[in-house]
Formats: sequence, structure tokens, C-alpha cells
Amino acid sequence: MAQLSTIISSILRDMVFAQHQANMYAISLKDVYSKNGRLDNFSLPAVALGEMDLSIQYGITDSSSEVEQYEINYPALRDIVKGISKSCAKLLLDSTIPIFSEVATAKDSNEAAPLLTLKEDKRTRRDFSTFLSRKIQKALQKETTAIINEDGTINEHNLARIILNVADDFLLNHQEIRDLLDKSTNSSCDEKAKTAIKAAIDQGLAALIQDVNVYRKRLVPSVDVCVTSEELAKLPEDAIHTLHVKVSPNNINMFLKDE
Repeated sequence: MAQLSTIISSILRDMVFAQHQANMYAISLKDVYSKNGRLDNFSLPAVALGEMDLSIQYGITDSSSEVEQYEINYPALRDIVKGISKSCAKLLLDSTIPIFSEVATAKDSNEAAPLLTLKEDKRTRRDFSTFLSRKIQKALQKETTAIINEDGTINEHNLARIILNVADDFLLNHQEIRDLLDKSTNSSCDEKAKTAIKAAIDQGLAALIQDVNVYRKRLVPSVDVCVTSEELAKLPEDAIHTLHVKVSPNNINMFLKDE
């Protein structure tokens, strides 16, 4: 006996694995192509699984029980990621603007204008915070599985790692800020900014993700079925059901783009 959900999930896993194997084999041919001058400019062969129609015949042997299943609550996850991104963007700016101000005071007002504007102009600061928030949100969306623990809680270590990478790429290495930091006579500004960012994130994240869990529980009917020809042959014809499944392995975004 088997559960119908187990059979279907096994088919879907096999499809994913088959696509993975095809992708890995195509990549392995890269070295072969590069060693043969005539094939060097050829594109690697690739296979993409298209839509598939499956028909599964089964007979129900037991449907009297229910099982608890936990799944990711994606609408809630989107809201959580959006909130974390917004709060962390503010933390990044609050922790670094005082340090940037030290650099700005030591420079000509025209040269230091970007840093002074970031400090004094609320609109510029708000726009830059929104920019950082979107970068953080996009980075978290790319690593959804890395930030969710097996019990549905948020992985603080991976979350901090991703946010610190965004801070390094889009705040400290923002072109205008980077130019001014590189020209600063105080060589410790860079390290001071990194230390301040890490301290702010380490202290702020714990409060942001406290009691956060992205799993929700559902009660799902447990249907035990038989699918082998020998077992189905023992059942009357009207007790045999056919399940038609259309599977499309096309990528489905878990996160919707903001309008």
C-alpha cells in the first residue's frame, strides 16, 4: 500500500532530478568542447522538460485518517521579508551616516555633497533607504531556502550574512560613497563603518525575527491506494480511479514583483 501524495511527490522529485542530471551533463561537456577547436564556439546542448500529462490508475484502500502537514506560508513570508528588508536598510544607514559625516567634515563642501545630503536631506535619505531595502529584499528572495530553518524559524546567521553582503556591495561600495572613503585621510573609516554595520545588524536582527515562523499547519486527508496491476486486478472496475495530472516545470516565482 502507498499514499497517493507520496506517489505524486515522488514523480515530481524524479522530474526535478532528471532536469538536474541533464543540466549537469551539459555542463560536463564544456571541457570536451573546449578541447576540440572546431566545437569551441558551439553552444552547449541543453534539454528543458516541458509540460507533461500523466495518468495514474489507483484503487483506494483506506481514506479514514488525516495527517498533519507543515508548509511555508508564502504570503506571510513575503511580508516578513519585506519588513526585515525595510528595517535593516534603516539600520544600515543609521549606523554608517555618523561615520560618513566624519569624512564629510574633513572635505570640501562640494566634494562631500553626497554624504552631507544623505545626512541632512530627509528625502534623499528616505530614497536611499528604499533603494537598500529593495536590494536586501531581492537578495533574500534568491536565498529563500537558506534563511528558513527546518522548523520554520528564520536562520539568523544566514540572514545576517546576506544583509552584510548587500551593505558591502550597495552601501560601502556605492560609487559616490566609495570615492569619498578612498580619498579620506582617515584610513580607519572603512573598518569603522563595517564594524558599526555588523554591530547594528547583530543587535537588531534578534528582535526582528523573534517568534517569527513561516510554517503553517494543515490537516490533509490520508488516502492509502494500490497502483500495481496485480492489486488493481482484484478490485471491481468501478472501484478503480484515474488521476490525470498536467505538470509544467516552468519556473514559478515565490515572490511577486511590486507594482
